[in-house]
Amino acid sequence: MAAQGEFKSNVGLRDVYYALVTQDDASAYAAGTPVYMAPAMTAAVAPATNSKTQYADDGPFDTMSNEGETKIDFEVTQIPMKTRAILLGKVFDDATGRLLDNGGTPPDIALSFRSQKSNGKYHYVQYLKGKFTPPSKELGSKTDTPDPKATKISFTAIKTMYQWDLIGDASLMDGSKGVEGDEDTTNFDGSDWFDAVQVPSAGAPSALTLTPSPADAATGVVVSANITLTFSNPLGSGAENGIILTTAAGVPKACSRTINAGRTVVTLDPTTNLAGATDYLLIVPGVIDVHGQALADTVVNFTTA
Repeated sequence: MAAQGEFKSNVGLRDVYYALVTQDDASAYAAGTPVYMAPAMTAAVAPATNSKTQYADDGPFDTMSNEGETKIDFEVTQIPMKTRAILLGKVFDDATGRLLDNGGTPPDIALSFRSQKSNGKYHYVQYLKGKFTPPSKELGSKTDTPDPKATKISFTAIKTMYQWDLIGDASLMDGSKGVEGDEDTTNFDGSDWFDAVQVPSAGAPSALTLTPSPADAATGVVVSANITLTFSNPLGSGAENGIILTTAAGVPKACSRTINAGRTVVTLDPTTNLAGATDYLLIVPGVIDVHGQALADTVVNFTTA
């Protein structure tokens, strides 16, 4: 379940950083060190989506949806001329301190920023690849009332060509548009977010473990009890099917077998009560989780009352 802080609204925007993408192809992705871009005022994030409803038997039958590029419209106070030259592929003459507008070809950019939430924690965003378009600016004469004008600039993010191992077992290799993090999410740490471009890196899955109920060597188990097996990771498809219950003498006990929606809890419900004062064996033969990790063959014994 999500932590309460994850539901908090965004109330701030700051720390917009950019980095030049130096490689993005089938063999590798690489980017330079992030550099502060400009003081941010607003950011409007809008993913492009397309959906289509299929009709059959005179009614809606299925809906299909795809996500394309994401456009981020920024308002900032001012972008330094040298920074603008880098973002837009223009020429900056250090000797004279002038921006030379030759049209330019915008390079691929990685973009990151963070937004404070109403509880003081931060939500972090990293886009891996995209391009800026030339900024627009509104100017006006000074009046008795200060009226500062923002610079408006747009960034369009797309998926990388390089395909990442997204969930840690090579079963899902795909390009990625970006990475997000939230200080209210367990295990997230944003302290080094702007030190380097943040790329998809699937953490190693936790080891697969089993907690049975009744516990191993339990005694006095009531004869009407169900047996539950709680696994630390979701099980792979059909992994629960080989789990059986027998007496110590090897006589199988008929049970219905169910698994919860999260595929972490298997329940064996004997079709009739267990025999009293009898030793039982719960045999769990090498189940495999969704990460491909196998649990060693396990036998749990218990005695009924």
